[in-house]
Formats: sequence, C-alpha cells, structure tokens
Amino acid sequence: MKINSNKENLLKGIQVIQSALSGRTTLPILHNFLAETDNGKLKLVKTDLEMATTHFINADIAEPGSVTIPLKEFSDILQSMPSGQEISINTDASNKVHIKCKSSKFWVMGTPKDEYPLVPDMDKSEMIQIPAQVIQKLIQKTIFAASTQETRYVLNGLSWGFFKKGIEVVATDGRRLAVASYDTVKSVREFKIVVPSKILHEVTRFIGIEKPEAGEIMTVGVSSNQVGFRMSGTTFISKLIDGNFPNYEQVVPTKKDVSFTVSCKELLDTTKRAALCVSDRGGVVKYTLKNGVIMVSASSQKMEMNDEVPVDYKGHDMQISFNPAYIVDIFKNMAAEKAVFSLTNPLNPVLVEPVGDAGSKYVVMPVKS
Repeated sequence: MKINSNKENLLKGIQVIQSALSGRTTLPILHNFLAETDNGKLKLVKTDLEMATTHFINADIAEPGSVTIPLKEFSDILQSMPSGQEISINTDASNKVHIKCKSSKFWVMGTPKDEYPLVPDMDKSEMIQIPAQVIQKLIQKTIFAASTQETRYVLNGLSWGFFKKGIEVVATDGRRLAVASYDTVKSVREFKIVVPSKILHEVTRFIGIEKPEAGEIMTVGVSSNQVGFRMSGTTFISKLIDGNFPNYEQVVPTKKDVSFTVSCKELLDTTKRAALCVSDRGGVVKYTLKNGVIMVSASSQKMEMNDEVPVDYKGHDMQISFNPAYIVDIFKNMAAEKAVFSLTNPLNPVLVEPVGDAGSKYVVMPVKS
C-alpha cells in the first residue's frame, strides 16, 4: 500500500476511530486499527469485538493495499508532525509501515489484514432516518443517568423505543431516571432495544466533531442483535444488550401534592456551592421549601453552607434531601431556563420537568437525612 494524505485528515480519522480502543483487551491485535484502500479513499477500521467504527478519509492512492497499524504509536507520530503537511504512508512485504513527512521518517511494525477481526456491515433489517442533531440531543439529555456498574448490565445501556408516535430514549441507574422523546420521526413497526452507553457516547462525540447542519440525517440500522449509526460515510456498529429494561413508567410519579417552579441556573449554581460542603459521595444537600423560597443547606465537620433561591411555591414547609450530583447532572443536561419539581413527601421519587420541553422528564430519589 502506498498513499498520501495531509496530517489533519489523518488525525481526524484517528480521533473518530480511537474510541473503540480498549485498554483491557488481552488480544494484542485489538490495539491496532485496519487501514485499507477502498474506492479511491483510505478506510480506517477499529473494533474491540463489542463495538466497531469505520471511517473514510480522502487520500491519494498510489498503490492499493491494506495493513493493521498500532493505533497509539501511529497517533503519537502524527501528533509530532508539523501542521498542514502531506504525509506519505508505505508498506513493504514484511508489513513494516513507513511514515514520512518532509525529512522526518518513521516505521512501525504492522500486521496483515487477515489477522484483524472481521467487522460486520450495518444490518439493514430496520432502517430509520433521524436528524443527527436530534440523536445528539436525545443522548445528551439521558445518558448521564445510565448505570456504570457491571452488576446490573442491562442498565449500562439506554432503552430506545421506536413507536408510531415517535422515538423515546430512557436511562436509569436505579436511583435516577431520564427520559427524552422526539415525535417528528415515526416508526412503522413498534419495538424497543437496549443500546450500550459506549456506542452512544461515541456517536454523540462524533456528531460534535462533524458539526452537521440542522436537518442533516443520520441513519440508524437495527437488527435482532446489533445497532448501527451511519453519517457522512462513518459507521458505528455495536451489539445490543440482551435483557429486559425496567418499565420506567411505574416509577414516574403521577400524584403531585406539592410542586414548585425554579430557575435552573440559580438552583444549579446554588447546589454546586452546597456540594463543596459535602464530605463524601454519599453526602446530601438539604432543600427546605418555604413560601416563595427554597433554602439550600449542606454541612460537614469542617464546613457549612446556607443559601436560598426564589421559587414559585405556596404551601406548607417541607424539607427534602438529595445527592447533589444528581441535581447537578439534571440541570447540566437540561436546556430549559426553568423547571417544575413535583413531589408528595420527602421519601418518594421526585419528578422534574423542564418548562417548554414536553418531551423530557427526570425522576430522582431523595436521600434520608
């Protein structure tokens, strides 16, 4: 193989695929990526056997071919090269990869393509067209609530429901829950899948890199055991999580004895200040409702904080405590200026709804204090 491309093209390609690099693999080949000429372009492929990324970059192809290259070493070499320069990549019969930029020359040891795991194409059993910016928003509004504990593996993913009324994405770790929906794109067939958080993190990161225009489409392909996301020639494929996602509707409060409206920014900033006094991750911040204000307080052996935020509330006094990280996460991922909190008592789940965003809602469990 003999190709030429500029540093920025190559670096962007590595940036897109490097997410599929697993630091825990016992298979050395998975630390490599596959570089292969394909229809006048250079195709980069990376997999960890659970997820795979394929990305195409523009290149001048002098001789077609393929090779797998150690990703970290290749990335480090590219980073060291001067900006805006052409880089030539040549392979020889022993699979050495020669990298040249101006007078700088490197070689790294590669391996043949046939030693790299086969990466499936995106299954076309069910194809749904969704604006990329919508996918990004659905993920950003929910993924923070997904579990990171492997003991409840199904909660490491997000439930994606495709309905005639639209799309609904749900994440929960058992202590908090996030729901986001979009009703413009509708599915002919109704079904649900559980998509691993890992691929969704990478999809939204890629959309951030590409910065698609409003309305630019991303294709979602779904089969019985895999999901794929494709845009601008870049494809992400992952196995689905096999398991039953909890029926979240059972935990969303329907009774609203007490409700108040508050500025998201003011309560976010105040909660962040209160969190400075929380001595450990299990610490709590207390919220006391009084007529017209919510008093926010936190204390530890070394610190104490008290503040108050105006709210639209009239009713009896009530005190409720939360893990401050849960409140911060909700507001960090909410685009609304105000939110409505609905609750029944200090121990039952609390519903948080952004004003002006009927498709989103959050549920958070209080903490006994």
